[in-house]
Amino acid sequence: MLNRGQTVSLRRAQPADAKRAYEWLALSELTPLALGPPVYPDLPVPSRAAFDARYPAALFDRGNPYAGRALIIGTDAEDVGVLVYRSVYLLQGAVELELWLAEKRFCGRGFGSEALRLACRWLHDELGVDTFVLRPSRRNVRALRAFRRAGFRSIQAATDLVLGDLGLGRHPARDNELMLLRMPPPAATLHPQDGCTYVFLDTEFTHLLQPQLISVGAVATDGNAFYCEISGWPREQASDFVVRQVLPLLDGDAVPYSTAAQAFASWLGERAARPVIVITDSAYDRWALAGLLGGEALPDGMCWQRVPLPYERLDAVVAAMGLRRHHALDDARGLRHALLHRAA
Repeated sequence: MLNRGQTVSLRRAQPADAKRAYEWLALSELTPLALGPPVYPDLPVPSRAAFDARYPAALFDRGNPYAGRALIIGTDAEDVGVLVYRSVYLLQGAVELELWLAEKRFCGRGFGSEALRLACRWLHDELGVDTFVLRPSRRNVRALRAFRRAGFRSIQAATDLVLGDLGLGRHPARDNELMLLRMPPPAATLHPQDGCTYVFLDTEFTHLLQPQLISVGAVATDGNAFYCEISGWPREQASDFVVRQVLPLLDGDAVPYSTAAQAFASWLGERAARPVIVITDSAYDRWALAGLLGGEALPDGMCWQRVPLPYERLDAVVAAMGLRRHHALDDARGLRHALLHRAA
């Protein structure tokens, strides 16, 4: 279970849930209220093949949590609907959501609104997402009301510019309403807890838009450090910034991604005699952590915390320590020093 509220909870969908999700969307008594003629001629009811194309099997199976996921909404008694989040746009810290309920008897009971609040809180806390997007048709008055109850607000001005900023294309509904919910990033302050091992993690990657991992650096409060460079990424996909600032600092002793992932997971596991809290200043590092550990959830006894230290602050700390800015291990050391020194 991902998150539980007063009336509903969220769990990750499984492959067997795809059939039900399709039936709830395309074959239920609620379908005419959201899809198909006469009210929605521009939003045809999907065939199963069209549904599978828009909601591929990966959404209903284990994988990279940043690639999107289907979540089942349930009460203590039964499942009542599905919520899908699309691929996370790391650069914008944004994600688009979709939601539909299974039957008309579940409408008007606050299930959808609470599920949205739970999903947004989970995505914010666990994946570092700050901006959430819904694009319902203005004809779907019931959905608009539920989304507003969840805290979403319509964006009226310069819609195309907002969509471009968020990396979103056009929606098939001719009258879609762009609705946003923004959550503030966490405080740039760490309050260490007794009895925990803190691991400060930094990564370097090829590009902000379609990142591929270049190097991983981590340093723990128990005094141990980890550093690894990864081979196999195309140099031509590295941004100009990375070519200038990151690549000259590499040691050159790179290993395949699978080798790096295994070594990092082993090193991290050695810290797990006590609860481990992985600290990063960016959701990009959380994305890298998900890939390295190869699962939707972090291992038991481990959690992630984003502490978005201002870029200029880390610049100054790394320079004062005589370290190399944009070297993954040195930046991890700088992050550790900045946050623990401030906390002290």
